Amino acid sequence: MPTKSVPGIGASKVVVQRRQYLLPVALAGSAFAALVLIMWGAFNLESGLGYETAFPYMSETGATWWRGFFYVADSLRIHTNTFYHLSYLLSAVLGIRGSYLPYQIVYALLWWGRGMLVFLILRRFLGAGSLMPYVAGALVIVHSSDGALQWVGQLNQFGFIFWMLLAFYLLTIAATASTPRNLPLLIGACFFEYMSLWSYESQLPIILVYPLALLLLARGLRPGWTKWCGLTAAWYLVPGAYLWITLHKYLRSAGVSYQESVMRTGWSAISLASDWWFNIAASLEFWTWRREPIPPGSTTLLSILAALAFIATGVAIVRIVRQRDRANSMPVTLRTYWVLLAAGVLLLTLSFPVYLLLGSARGLWRTQFLSGIGSGIAWTAVLGLVSLAIWKKTFRPVALLVLGAVIVYFGTESAITKGAVHRNIWDRHRAVMVEILRIAPSVKPGTVVVLTDVPKNQDPFGHNMWFDLAIRLSYPGIAVAGVYYYADGSPSPGDNMEAGRDGWKMEAIGMPTLVQETSLANTIVIDWNPAGSGHVEKRFPGFVCHTQCDGSLYDPASVITGPISPVAVNRYHP
Repeated sequence: MPTKSVPGIGASKVVVQRRQYLLPVALAGSAFAALVLIMWGAFNLESGLGYETAFPYMSETGATWWRGFFYVADSLRIHTNTFYHLSYLLSAVLGIRGSYLPYQIVYALLWWGRGMLVFLILRRFLGAGSLMPYVAGALVIVHSSDGALQWVGQLNQFGFIFWMLLAFYLLTIAATASTPRNLPLLIGACFFEYMSLWSYESQLPIILVYPLALLLLARGLRPGWTKWCGLTAAWYLVPGAYLWITLHKYLRSAGVSYQESVMRTGWSAISLASDWWFNIAASLEFWTWRREPIPPGSTTLLSILAALAFIATGVAIVRIVRQRDRANSMPVTLRTYWVLLAAGVLLLTLSFPVYLLLGSARGLWRTQFLSGIGSGIAWTAVLGLVSLAIWKKTFRPVALLVLGAVIVYFGTESAITKGAVHRNIWDRHRAVMVEILRIAPSVKPGTVVVLTDVPKNQDPFGHNMWFDLAIRLSYPGIAVAGVYYYADGSPSPGDNMEAGRDGWKMEAIGMPTLVQETSLANTIVIDWNPAGSGHVEKRFPGFVCHTQCDGSLYDPASVITGPISPVAVNRYHP
């Protein structure tokens, strides 16, 4: 540290040291932003929500602006709505209320934040410079083994991981901070730990083990025993409360909760171990992450660009901050990489125990996001160990970057491909809603919108609930209901509206509709055509009736009004 005997010198050195410390952070942040933009920007700028539309609907119908932040249907997931509602409020602030673009922006920022927090945590955790944390952060960002990647409907998955990593970062800083300063850091860590757990539950094993990892694996972070016990005691209060409330809830649920309805039926040790290994392998095998056809266009070029950007930034970090890292960091040794590998394998292994309880444990759908952290760290350690075999030390960082670029290429290609798949799903959904809005710009309250001739093999909704919610979002502030039928006349899954002699009545199954009883006169039947030439049916279709219907009541012209709601315009761009 500079002395006070030379005026001005001390302050200038502090500025230089701070600049040298922040420079790798800025470089890493820029590279991570470039990776996210390449993967996310290819298809997601104009992609939206075809499913999980209950979240924007809750935001749109909340009594107050702040109520939308809370998911009151499940007290253990009370903060599930946080980032969905934040996105909705952002759309209102930007003057595009209802648009899905703010949802996509928040999704991209959380994606970037995940890699950035891994970088910051590992710099503290390892005390071994910036290159290894940079590689690990990049590999975490490009991890794309999950089929739901790039679907903004899983915004909460990105959210709970962000909260968890933010809690880890603050706890890591608190472990080395002075006593007066570590209290607010600890409070912040526990708060974000709470936000994570009360959004989702799969990260619980990792949260429980992190303080032990700090004590046993972190280099240069050896808090005193008394201090560590105090930090740990406060940290474990949050998961302790969560476990107690969870146990109390399921003992009283009588087996009817949503979580219990999706649990696995086979509990043999062999099947559990097999599913566990299957998921670990899927998370690590980056060469298998692309499970869909490659989309046409510039996917390969974009993937190469991502790999080159990763290498270029890594080289810049090595060259520009080499002197700072040598002076203020521990040397990178064989032990450093083994410690990193142990941490990565531990995180990877503990990413799956909760998902193993599901009947869809091998679905690779929403179950692989969390493991991206452990996978990225483990691969960084493996590549680092390989690079140590190079005799000339100056070539080792380049080898690490080149090897890492291979994973960046495969991860980027897979992520862009998944973005194309989800964009196609959204385009199919949006095309139907645009056609409905073209035919019926607005409708009277109490209207039932019936969509017919939907092809089963290209179902744009998958369940009547999602069509009903889409109809509500198309006519905001109007009490409407929606049902659809396939080309063979069969009803959609979850159809809970019954047409009788002179009216509609909601059946006591599925999600309640806004219109629970109304006259057949308040009906509009739209025959859908994928080519965009749909039309209003002139007669009430017989296959829609559960009993003999009075077709003379059907008068669609009397229920169609206009114009299209500006919110629906922002949402569907008709």
